[in-house]
Amino acid sequence: MKKRILLVAVLQLFLTLNSCSSDSESQPGTNPIEKGEIVADYIIDGYVDDFVIGTDNIVYKIGQTDDEKGSRYMGLKKVDPQGKETALKYLDLGNFNFANLTFANNGDLLMVAKGNTPGSDKILRFENNFSDLKPFYTMKPISSPFASKINLLSISNNGDNTFFVFDYGNRQIKRFFPELSGDMFVAGSEKNEIKDGTGLNASFGTVLKMISLNNVQYIIDNFYESSNGAYKSSNIRKVEYVNNEWKVTTLISTTNDESYNDITFDSKNDLYVAVKGKGIYKLNLQDNSLSSFKEGEFKVRSTGQKITNSFGSIKMIKFIGNDMYMATSSDLIKISDFQTKFAKAAAEK
Repeated sequence: MKKRILLVAVLQLFLTLNSCSSDSESQPGTNPIEKGEIVADYIIDGYVDDFVIGTDNIVYKIGQTDDEKGSRYMGLKKVDPQGKETALKYLDLGNFNFANLTFANNGDLLMVAKGNTPGSDKILRFENNFSDLKPFYTMKPISSPFASKINLLSISNNGDNTFFVFDYGNRQIKRFFPELSGDMFVAGSEKNEIKDGTGLNASFGTVLKMISLNNVQYIIDNFYESSNGAYKSSNIRKVEYVNNEWKVTTLISTTNDESYNDITFDSKNDLYVAVKGKGIYKLNLQDNSLSSFKEGEFKVRSTGQKITNSFGSIKMIKFIGNDMYMATSSDLIKISDFQTKFAKAAAEK
């Protein structure tokens, strides 16, 4: 009898330990973690037009969304480090499409939006705990009678409390000085073309992305035919101050179906490029060569969610320390300690 009781007790202990082990292997989510799968901090559903990350690791993202009544808007939302999403402001979809965000040095959230009629010439600021969106600065009108209406498409914080903006209407880059309440011409001939040079001798197509490092602007500049809007090329270029003038230089270009979706620096100042249809690459600024960082398919999961996608589908990437943020057309993903997790996933394949 004692042997039987002991056998039952051992069996119960085995089942209990086995149950705990299974639960551990299944976290996060309800199914066991597969080999090669990456465990994310969170996966947020929803279209992302742009996003920025504050010093407190809170993400502010803007993109098309529905309100509580099911009406479609451009929505500004915040995502805390645990992945909790909170709606902050709903904006008219027609006026605030193609929105681009950046932070000021004091923490203010700024935005430009191509097609924001009648405020396309304005840098906007979210105020009153993001409940209001008000003009922060209006660009100076261009004196030429042939100039088009200013239409701001992209913006970048230079890190010194000045900002660079791209005026899509006139194909020019300008610099805004908040402390002086003024702006200054940088470069752009007003012609729709990709041409290197300085000042008025340089030309831009459509500058979709702008980032800054050490007073140098790195941009993604796509060229589309003026007559029919056909895509022709995608170009990564730099804009730097040399010999008392701003010089524009094309670093790399692609003219096939590929295009450059995003560029960003990591904590080591390595430049990463998201290439549409291919993956994430590093751009060596010494010889302008691309080397693969991540290609092919990836599997990622968070609590209750699991997705499979391609690194070629990544639209935006950002790094904060050892944390990586990726946006596809339908998801925002945060992966902490990304290098370790990527290495582990690769070793398991």
